[in-house]
Amino acid sequence: MTAVSGSQEVNKKDLAVRIGIGVALSALSGVMLLLSFPPYGLWPLAWFALVPGVFAQHRLLPAKWASLAPALYSGIWLGPFMARLFGSEFGPVFQYLGVLIGILNFFLAKERNFHELTGYRWFILQGVINWVGFEMVRATVIPLVATSAFIGYTQATQAWVIQPVSIFSVYGLNLVIMLVNHALAQGAMAWFDRRWRPAGVVAVDGRATRRWLAVMGVTLVVWVGISLVILSSAPKDAPTVRVGALRTGYLQPAFLDEVNTDQVRFETIAGQAREAAQQGAQILYTSEMVINFDPQEEYTEEFRALAKETGTYMFITYAVAKEGEPWRNEAVLLTPEGEFLGVYGKYHTWGIGEDPTPSAGVFPVFDTPLGRLATLICHDANYTDVSRILARNGAQLIGAGFREFRGFGEQLWTNATFRAVETRASMVVTGAATVAAIIDPYGRQLALDVNRDGSRVTLVGDVPLGSSNTLYLYLGDWLGWISLAGYVFFVVFETVEKRRQKKAQEKADAAS
Repeated sequence: MTAVSGSQEVNKKDLAVRIGIGVALSALSGVMLLLSFPPYGLWPLAWFALVPGVFAQHRLLPAKWASLAPALYSGIWLGPFMARLFGSEFGPVFQYLGVLIGILNFFLAKERNFHELTGYRWFILQGVINWVGFEMVRATVIPLVATSAFIGYTQATQAWVIQPVSIFSVYGLNLVIMLVNHALAQGAMAWFDRRWRPAGVVAVDGRATRRWLAVMGVTLVVWVGISLVILSSAPKDAPTVRVGALRTGYLQPAFLDEVNTDQVRFETIAGQAREAAQQGAQILYTSEMVINFDPQEEYTEEFRALAKETGTYMFITYAVAKEGEPWRNEAVLLTPEGEFLGVYGKYHTWGIGEDPTPSAGVFPVFDTPLGRLATLICHDANYTDVSRILARNGAQLIGAGFREFRGFGEQLWTNATFRAVETRASMVVTGAATVAAIIDPYGRQLALDVNRDGSRVTLVGDVPLGSSNTLYLYLGDWLGWISLAGYVFFVVFETVEKRRQKKAQEKADAAS
């Protein structure tokens, strides 16, 4: 009796230690994921951030508590991330969205059982496909989130890594990062199994693990090799234009601002336009909803005089929110001669409290002596389709005017970076108060200013005109769609496999 009791006590102590280490490793994964994104920007962490958490899920935590690992690392990552991103802008649901996702993962992340039933044959493929497939789901059906927090966005400052996105899309980069994470995790599990595999844990195949590690290494070398070749072939003598991002510092949209009148806002824009022109700027971009009127209807002569005075092409982004009229969130190009050209209407809305703009769905590109110019508005840059359409229409330079809520300003320039690489069109990001950036066609941030507290900035710099000739323009998010199909396949396959195993067990029990 004493020996048995002592053995049970040792086993309980061992289990408690394993659970404690598993919880710590899962939390470590969450912290590393969080730190890999801006504003921290520790981008190398993204390549192995999941390894501790996935290892804990499949080797340290008891089977019935295995889902605690993804619950912890997703909650610790997305909890602060989403709270910082959304703040109180959309209410407590979105402020605590990351925590809710963590809680849901505890109840839904049951893949360990599937992998044990199948001898971990599908471990890497299912892990990679499910992650990226779900990214495709939220990018297509969850409008407020879209592509925010894509794992590939952590690499936005590393032009030498991200160039194959122009062929394989950002989903391709996401797949590579997830392949590295899951191959390393399986490698850690195989090493653990050779030494301390606990009773009842299904071992991974050592030979299959080595093959997957080889596939991971080859894939990584090929990806980086393609990236370096593309980057080295970037033209050294591409024509450049001098652009200006006019960040006024007014975080509120004009139609909600009871302090800064239309006149005050016009004078601010005019002052910044003159400042940019004095620095040689030829093309100016403003932020989303910077004024609460259509400049073709109000302050028209003032804007025409300003364009003639500064000799600049001005993209003026505005909202019209008048009772009895349809909501309009638009941008119009004003030439140095004082002529208003076509209007662009915001295509992607947040889906909460924002009506569609009647002019949306037309994607004008303006052929000027300086190059082929275009713009999109705010959330349009958080999707991949608008910039792709504009580039296929010939755009060499695309503006991205934002009215950011504070935390979004820290992230949105990474989205715009990938839109540049995908299309080979330069991007000019103009936030209302917290962000401004000038990005070349290869995703290099030629100028970047991020200030979470908000400030007025006139960001001016030279940028090459893009070529708009990538394979991505015609292939689109093909790997995203393949991943989504794989995600659906594994959802069905897991269900079928569990039922098959259950029937087999029932038959075996009946026979005995």
